[in-house]
Amino acid sequence: MSFVRRLACVWSILLFYTVAASAAADGRAAAKTNWRTWAPYRPNLYFGVRLPVPDSLLMGLMWARGDDEDSIVRSLRDTCEQDEGMAGYGWTKYDVRTGGTQLIHDQELQLDLQTQFTKTPDGKAWAVRVSGTPRIGAPSKIKTMVAFHLAQDLLNAEAGKKLECNEAPDGLSADQSMYIACQGEYPNMGHFEFRASGRATNKIVGKPVVRQASMPQGQIWKAKAAFVDHVKAASDTVSNDGRGNMQFLQLTFEGPFEVDFIYNPRDFHLDSANITTLLSRSKLQFDDRLRDVFPVNNAFEGEGYTKFAAGLLSNLLGGLGYFYGDSKVDNTRAPEYAEVDMDFWTKAGQAMSRAKITATPPTQLLSFTPSRPFFPRGFLWDEGFHLLPVIEWDLDLAVSVIQTWLDLMDEDGWIAREQILGPEARNKVPEKFQVQYPHYANPPTLSLLLPLVLSKITKASPYHGHPSQYAATYPSNGDGEATDLLSLEKLYPLFDKHYEWFRRTQAGNFRAAQYPRPDGAVVGEGYRWRGRTPTHTLTSGLDDYPRASPPHPGELHIDALAWVGASAKALLQLARHLGLESAAAKHSKHLEDIERNLDVLHWDEQSGAYCDATIGSSGEYARVCHLGYVSLMPFLLGLMDAEHPHLPAVLDLLSDPNKLWSPHGLRSLSLADKFYGKDEDYWRGAVWMNMNVLAVQQLHVLAVAENGPEKGRAARIGAELRRNVVQTVYDSWATTGFVWEQYSDKTGKGKGSRAFTGWTACIVLLMGLDFPSLGAEKGNQGASIPAKTTTATIIVMVLAGFIFVLAIIVLVLASILHRPLIGKIWERLKTRVQRATGRDQVTYEEIINLDDQDIPHTNDDSRS
Repeated sequence: MSFVRRLACVWSILLFYTVAASAAADGRAAAKTNWRTWAPYRPNLYFGVRLPVPDSLLMGLMWARGDDEDSIVRSLRDTCEQDEGMAGYGWTKYDVRTGGTQLIHDQELQLDLQTQFTKTPDGKAWAVRVSGTPRIGAPSKIKTMVAFHLAQDLLNAEAGKKLECNEAPDGLSADQSMYIACQGEYPNMGHFEFRASGRATNKIVGKPVVRQASMPQGQIWKAKAAFVDHVKAASDTVSNDGRGNMQFLQLTFEGPFEVDFIYNPRDFHLDSANITTLLSRSKLQFDDRLRDVFPVNNAFEGEGYTKFAAGLLSNLLGGLGYFYGDSKVDNTRAPEYAEVDMDFWTKAGQAMSRAKITATPPTQLLSFTPSRPFFPRGFLWDEGFHLLPVIEWDLDLAVSVIQTWLDLMDEDGWIAREQILGPEARNKVPEKFQVQYPHYANPPTLSLLLPLVLSKITKASPYHGHPSQYAATYPSNGDGEATDLLSLEKLYPLFDKHYEWFRRTQAGNFRAAQYPRPDGAVVGEGYRWRGRTPTHTLTSGLDDYPRASPPHPGELHIDALAWVGASAKALLQLARHLGLESAAAKHSKHLEDIERNLDVLHWDEQSGAYCDATIGSSGEYARVCHLGYVSLMPFLLGLMDAEHPHLPAVLDLLSDPNKLWSPHGLRSLSLADKFYGKDEDYWRGAVWMNMNVLAVQQLHVLAVAENGPEKGRAARIGAELRRNVVQTVYDSWATTGFVWEQYSDKTGKGKGSRAFTGWTACIVLLMGLDFPSLGAEKGNQGASIPAKTTTATIIVMVLAGFIFVLAIIVLVLASILHRPLIGKIWERLKTRVQRATGRDQVTYEEIINLDDQDIPHTNDDSRS
């Protein structure tokens, strides 16, 4: 190596480690910032903030047309709704730990609204900057009313709760930017201040107004109703007599505006200047982290795809909610719920109609949500998919979410499949669906997470997300103790308890004298979903997917058995890691028997697919073959290896355009099935992205395996399927401004519930996959060959060295003559090093301008 090249390398290393030292200090500080602080944990609101604790101050943003009181009442926005004239809304970049930016295109009110949430590194002080811009074509003097509400339960001095807000008196701030100031006190929070302040360029109509209301305990979530009632009463001001536990800070602007709502506990001084600094700093870091955690394949390069990936992840994270309250449960354990009679669904329905419903003690849950406007609550079957990308982004947050779900488990091992906690959550659910039943199961998707969590903790797979207390210290904390065991040893018995509950309550009938089973079947390893009706199997998660008709107490469901197999496989890995020999032996035997019964009980030679089974009219064992997602479940859940004898037939099925293959992803039901597209048409042909993500991932496993007769075929199918599903979701998002619940297999158009950035966000996991030997696909031509050292290379390196020396001189001069400039340069250098070290703290703010994409107003159907 030449002297010049060596000198350049030395210079580069010195600079790297100088900046790295500062970045490491920032990284250690960032690691202390966790999710257990203020955040928008009220995803059912367009913007709502709370602490993730049962008794919290509840806050949120509302806005409306500000022409007069009638306009306010008619157009008030508060909770996310399916049809409110929105041309698109959602988080463009958001992280639970640090905040982010949300953009709302209110087409009906002719306003683009931006909310930028940020908080101090310790999370104790926070602010949201709300900016409004009239849309193209809006009246020049359009008026917008903005109201921010604060609410506390049981407001009285004895409980240590106080809240009082007043319009800022003249002269309170030199630039007249402070509009309203509040003082309050809350247990475990102490004294706090909340204020609204804006830019001097804002044109305020009238004067700031404080409205006050008193709501009973447990009703403070009804902010919109309370505000509307107060507006209708035509009371412009209120006297703060200490009895109102809800305060509304009302401002009306003409034209564009920007206002900061700032929360400061005692001895904190977060102000508008600090907010700008925090937001600016975070912009330098988010994209680097996103590229590290979710790298995008060359096939999806470009600014549009980058924004798409950021939006998918951000809206998944922005859908995280904290829920607390009671639940309605039928604990009668009526004998009809065993479903042993021929017309069991009729008798079970009658028992439900006369059952006494119990209100459980309040419980808490930290959960991601499928859809903010339509499903703003926790769903057990959805949550496993939600957490797949979250584990990559923030392992400790994902583990915390898993733990809160497991904490809901009752003494038998049951977890309610739908978590409708408290009156606010029930407000969004029809009454007939509010009651939960302890004999109802759901696909145990949380089991999918165990191998992934284990691989991150043990570093068997790379982790580039937020600093993790688990991954960072494995295998030892310095004293020889494996620190990951402190978490995993607690998780294993809970997962195993739920697993055994599922096996017990969803077991199929194997009494030979009652129902025949094929020769060679392992007795006891077959399952069926309880809660069946002739038209629906809601507990399976696949709702109206066709099954045996009529239902039969002797039937067996292929997907139920596959889910038990996937759980056994996951628990086997964890038990072996923990050194639990007897547990590992149990799960190993279960897995062996399940894999045998998948073929003996459910493989149908005539159709060349896995099928449900029932008892025929003559009492014979019969398979019921409605080809679709259930037929793929053994493959999707990793229960078929590269040498499996039925793998070629499964690949035939999923790649057949006359059955499951479509240009937009795998259909839920075969095009050739008699029920395709019929009746409710929910899981009867539409493309669902959670299942397609599993399919692409399993095809990738086969494609990169060391051997296997279907290796090349899996690579070709997987690459094309990945391209189809990513492009389908991207095109619909670019056209409508939303991610959807499902997609048409014919047109690719989004269907069902919109703003469905729950499991659809798992698409981000596919955008960085590389399939070998693709040939036609861009960016997969194999590894590049290192270039030889040439004279031109040496010249370039010499020039680089000269530029580096010049840069050092500029930095020194700038540090002397212009410290702000060096500060900005230094921040950028630190960001690059932080990306390399993986120790950066993230906040971000970048707007996706949906106006540039010509988004029409869309109407959609609701999910059943």
